[in-house]
Amino acid sequence: MALLLVISLLSVLLIMTLQFNREMREGYIISGSLGNSIRLSEMARSGITIGEQILLADLDENNFDSLHDSWALLGEEELSDLFNLGDTTVEIQDEGGKYQINAITVQEIDNLPQGTNLAAEKKKREQHAKDVRNVLWRLLRADPFLVEDGDAREIIDALIDWTDSGDGEEEYGAEESYYRSLDPPYSCKNGPIESIEELLMVKGFTPELLYGTEETPGLAPLLTPWGSDGKININSADVLLLQALEWDMDRETAEGMIDYREDENNIEELKDFKWYKEVPSFPGDVELHKDRTTTSSRFFTIKATATIEKQKKRVTATVERTEDKMIKILRWESN
Repeated sequence: MALLLVISLLSVLLIMTLQFNREMREGYIISGSLGNSIRLSEMARSGITIGEQILLADLDENNFDSLHDSWALLGEEELSDLFNLGDTTVEIQDEGGKYQINAITVQEIDNLPQGTNLAAEKKKREQHAKDVRNVLWRLLRADPFLVEDGDAREIIDALIDWTDSGDGEEEYGAEESYYRSLDPPYSCKNGPIESIEELLMVKGFTPELLYGTEETPGLAPLLTPWGSDGKININSADVLLLQALEWDMDRETAEGMIDYREDENNIEELKDFKWYKEVPSFPGDVELHKDRTTTSSRFFTIKATATIEKQKKRVTATVERTEDKMIKILRWESN
């Protein structure tokens, strides 16, 4: 009987010891993971700060932006020496090389110098908005999107109705009555687009068009909600956007521009938006409009990814670089 009691007691003690050891190990793992999580967050934040400082330093290097700049090459830099534990990568994307979807509406007339001819200014802004819309129309109609003529018109008119402040409906657009008839119903925004995801709420935009399929790419990487002057940085724009800039542009012409700007011997030429005229294959009768093209950018997206062993933390910040050498954070995402 005594032997059985001893064995029973030892069994209970063994079970308690194993349970205690398990709880201690779980606590240690949780504590370590929590510590790493805090380190990862701070490392990713540091990566954003590095990106911001590189963008500011770029203003002292030159007065134009291209894919040869230090901010554009930051993703290739080795930053592991800056951190005692783990690694951080930083990538900066130029939002100025994308199509500004909020430039599709006629800009409000305000804060104009005294004596400005309002009628002439209104006509000028209406023509500019029309020209900006034509860029999107050409982009939608071109390969690989190949949106039908009528569908492209519907998308553009609906986007105008979604982003303008009035209740008037474009010929193929959609206002409050259309969106309230959906299931579930919602209201027409009548204001600027705040994110690319928001476009899925606009009539005509589908997930397939915006994000692509296994066979075709999506439109989303070519669009930005940041900026409203309609100017596209031709030093960083995708070949599809370059092709859509004018009616007589084709894929071969746009690819010629890409080849020219990638040549390191032409870096200094990229400060003037008319550098495209030096491209050997560029048609002499095609003129890029100065009101729709630029060689500098204000808006950038910084992506910082911190890694410790198998744990990762990513922070994405969209920023505005102002003329007075300040960085303004417009959007912050962490995951």
